[in-house]
Amino acid sequence: MLPEQTGEQIVFVGGKDYLPLVVSLTSAVAGKKTIFYNSAYPPLAVGCVLKRYETSMRTNWHYQCANAFLDGAIKLT
Repeated sequence: MLPEQTGEQIVFVGGKDYLPLVVSLTSAVAGKKTIFYNSAYPPLAVGCVLKRYETSMRTNWHYQCANAFLDGAIKLT
């Protein structure tokens, strides 16, 4: 239920299995979309800014990434 003309940024931190759904659901939204990922290769996410979150964690890495983002340890720019 995101307004298409929002100026707000969208940030996605999650597993690759959810990425196609997020891209699809936000495709009409005009705001900047940033996707954090943890694989060696960037995912396909048309219209999104991709930022690799490097960590040795392979399971539940997104919790660590989200906490780092909320704590200001990683930035969108």
